[in-house]
Amino acid sequence: MKMKDFKTLQLNEQMDIIEKKGVLLDHRSGGSYSIALFQIDGFYVELFFHVIKLIYKKIRIFEDMTFLDPYINRIDITELCDCRHF
Repeated sequence: MKMKDFKTLQLNEQMDIIEKKGVLLDHRSGGSYSIALFQIDGFYVELFFHVIKLIYKKIRIFEDMTFLDPYINRIDITELCDCRHF
């Protein structure tokens, strides 16, 4: 699936795709939000869940790697490669 196609879907359809195809990369807290980072094919999706109101408040869909900065040092990639050679 391409990012532009994902963006055209309704929220409930996007959530179905995240559930079926999304790979959870990380989860973090930010104030009153719990934020989950998923990868779907060649793009990323952040879900912002308001922990007090118990609702999803925002979804951010992106390919720009700079949005990964809050996660980059937290994601363990040792299982993806033999990192002893670095």
